[in-house]
Amino acid sequence: MAHARNSSAKDKNPDFVPLKRNKQEGNDAWVLRAIQKLDLNPKEWSFIALFGAIDILAFRLRVAQSHLRNDLLPSYWSESAFINVAPRSAAKTTAIHVPLFQPEQAAFATKRNGVVEQPLSHFADATHWENVCLIALPVPQQTIRESINRFQHSRSPVDSLEHILRWLAYAWGADRTPNPIHEGIGMPGATMLEAVYNTAQFDVTPGLESRAACPEYLWIMAKYWYPYYQQLGTQQTPRGFFHIQHTYDIKETR
Repeated sequence: MAHARNSSAKDKNPDFVPLKRNKQEGNDAWVLRAIQKLDLNPKEWSFIALFGAIDILAFRLRVAQSHLRNDLLPSYWSESAFINVAPRSAAKTTAIHVPLFQPEQAAFATKRNGVVEQPLSHFADATHWENVCLIALPVPQQTIRESINRFQHSRSPVDSLEHILRWLAYAWGADRTPNPIHEGIGMPGATMLEAVYNTAQFDVTPGLESRAACPEYLWIMAKYWYPYYQQLGTQQTPRGFFHIQHTYDIKETR
């Protein structure tokens, strides 16, 4: 099982706070508004996003990640992505991720290690992706973009396709496949983010063993691990916004 240590934080990150999604506002518009509100230079910062869907696949993924939570409640999140901010046109901003369902029209998955770049509007539907989060990290966007390009062209040290198959087998209940979290196998999109930020000497999963990254732990990092970065002498710590609309109706009998 993936082993995770608790942060030393006594309080939640004061720079990571709710930002309400307006009625009729899509997630793409919310993300762009959040980036604008942060007012950070992509030459010094980069952005990742978390999304939480409400279908059966998302249910399986969100419950699987509960083992990384002390309360064992389902995660809010089922997908993570790098947000590539276009310099002059917000409409050209894209999301780079490793989806479990590989698109039919893209190049053969082995040629790109499962990595897909899509318009941010792919995640726009707020009735499907009901939860949304934006995390800003103090690493230049171009540095991460270059690292992603290298990640796409090499299936070593991280073979995203192996992670995709393990998570699909678990989600579909195939061949009694166990929860990949128990075997230290992270979700492919989050594992990509972990790998490319590690290349830039920035640990996005402090306290978690390598290759076991999941959207839930990126959420935990942003919310609770800010003292870790302060202790390292990092001038800036993670910050951002989130909007939580969907949780599972779990009632604990006391």
